Amino acid sequence: MRGQTGRGKKMNERPVAVGIDVGGTKIRAGYVAEDGEVLRTEQYPMDRSSQAAALHSIYRAADDFLQTPWDGTAPCGIGVGLVGQVDPGRGVWVQAINIPIREPVALAAELTRRYGLPAAMDNDVQASTHAERLYGAGKEFEHFIYINVGTGIAMGIVADGVLVRGAANYAGEFGHMSVDPHGDVCICGRRGCLEPIASGGGMVERAGAHLASYPHSSLHAYADRLQSQAIFEEARRGDPLAARLAQNAMEALGSAVTNAVNLLNPQAVIVGGGVFRDMSLIEELNDYIRRFSLPAAAQSLVRIETSELDIHMVGLLGAASLVWRS
Repeated sequence: MRGQTGRGKKMNERPVAVGIDVGGTKIRAGYVAEDGEVLRTEQYPMDRSSQAAALHSIYRAADDFLQTPWDGTAPCGIGVGLVGQVDPGRGVWVQAINIPIREPVALAAELTRRYGLPAAMDNDVQASTHAERLYGAGKEFEHFIYINVGTGIAMGIVADGVLVRGAANYAGEFGHMSVDPHGDVCICGRRGCLEPIASGGGMVERAGAHLASYPHSSLHAYADRLQSQAIFEEARRGDPLAARLAQNAMEALGSAVTNAVNLLNPQAVIVGGGVFRDMSLIEELNDYIRRFSLPAAAQSLVRIETSELDIHMVGLLGAASLVWRS
């Protein structure tokens, strides 16, 4: 399987890139070979208390990683995957919501200045979609959508073998599709978005908001260790609150993905992220889409499957793959 750490026999003969996957709570840096093998990786904390603190976290992680002795091939470039809006052509991090990037940052130029390596950058889900295209199930399809459902929700779109970006490289903000106009307020400030209902972070937050009304719920036992997988497991055991949360999430996600299938007519839906560690969700999602999508769209849809890439490494693979993007 791609995305596992390891070291091949001919490591010193292969081109290597540095990947930096910047998330809302952590930063992962690694050396990645051009064929997608992760050769070495380290994880660092992200301080998102301010824009300056977030940028300092990135530079500190890159400093530590690149200054640690490495006996492999010298890297040929740095690729960075970032949350929020990114202008890859100019190498500018434009803005982000869950990391407080309020003013545009010429991050690629700064990384090149600091480390003497060419730097490329993109939105993290766009980068992960590129990794799926190079190394994962996306190799088989010219038309597919990649949906990442973890702490948040986002989508990458590939049509005719090309990543669909939109006018501002902001296509694919799937988590902010409105599925309930009377629902909870999202981090973006709008009401009824998919993300607060069906993301891992959203499900845990909703559980916390409703626990007081369910004093006998088994979810109380998890305290601050609660994750979406536990919610689905407790739902199958019959816990009323967990069942309510799981059903709401599945219906919202099924409806949203069905709309995407009808709109975009892909050959495949590839899903990743922590929520899909519960494999039963794929079966439920497949049944929902087959039942409610339009006949022509359903007939064109060859496969609905989880990503074959390591859930912990796909962001790093996507970041590093930007170095070799034509």
